[in-house]
Amino acid sequence: MTSNIAEAVVLIFLAALMNAAYTLPMKLNRKWAWEHSWFAFTFLGVAVVPTLIAMSTVPGLWSIYSQIPASTLIKMAAFGATWGVSLVLFGLSISIVGVAITFAVCLGTSAASGALIPLLVQHPEKLATPEGWLILGGIFGILAGVGLCGLAGHRRDKKRAARQDRPTLPFARGFLFAIISGVTGSMLNLGLAFGGSIQERAKEQGASAAMMSNAVWLPCLYAGFVPGIIYCLSLMKKNQNLPQLLENGRWYYWLMGMCMGALWFGSIICYSLSTVKLGDLGAVIGWPLFMSAVVIASMIAGTLTGEWSRAGRGPIRIMSGGVICLVAAIALLALASR
Repeated sequence: MTSNIAEAVVLIFLAALMNAAYTLPMKLNRKWAWEHSWFAFTFLGVAVVPTLIAMSTVPGLWSIYSQIPASTLIKMAAFGATWGVSLVLFGLSISIVGVAITFAVCLGTSAASGALIPLLVQHPEKLATPEGWLILGGIFGILAGVGLCGLAGHRRDKKRAARQDRPTLPFARGFLFAIISGVTGSMLNLGLAFGGSIQERAKEQGASAAMMSNAVWLPCLYAGFVPGIIYCLSLMKKNQNLPQLLENGRWYYWLMGMCMGALWFGSIICYSLSTVKLGDLGAVIGWPLFMSAVVIASMIAGTLTGEWSRAGRGPIRIMSGGVICLVAAIALLALASR
């Protein structure tokens, strides 16, 4: 059991590193605008890469969906499309406020809403219990952490604007995008919740316990990539740079889109494997540990890629304090789940 837990922890941290780094290949596409890179990721990374992985790990993949009620697939697609809007906002936030702040604010907001909404809607009587106080304490810590991250980013961008001749993108807009993305990002989990029967069929057809969930993703992801494609194409039309998608694109630009998808979906697979190895402990320590590790890893990735260069020690210290608050708050939510 100890060996399984150690392997699970390694997989969780590997998943966190992959998740925090999946947007970094966009920085190599220097002759593309944001909408070009996000279009390539949305099509190749969100649709093509998961399909190839699911086909290689789930025997008889396409025959499974004909055995599932159409109403179930429609519900999964609806939640997936809503998540697709969240993914667009996430990408826009990264382009405005950077990797570190986007991940911290988005994951923190997601953790807070994921804990508070079920408590208020399904178990309001638990507000005055020790479990309820832990959840409220965790949410307060997340709000404090998100606030500190916002303050750090605002001061960083204020210093940048003072040094540059051209104005920077409005920080408040990117910060708001990250918050909305965090709240609505849970829609993908709701879509997956309806896919239990798909997992059962995949297992019956020979998929392993660790890989059977790959079949559940596709109905959600196929609907989820549509808003991103539509938005990117409309933005290209607005900016009159649609021809540059092919004219300025290099072969490795499209490969970067595949890499983004491989890192993003690979992190999900690694996390799924870790929960199998954790067994009954998966729900208790797996998800909070994963989220905490992603926040820390994204802070490191943002620092290494120069997002905080010449920002001064003040904003970096504030951001570090925000990350500590978020990690501590997520730990409180994990304690409450026990």
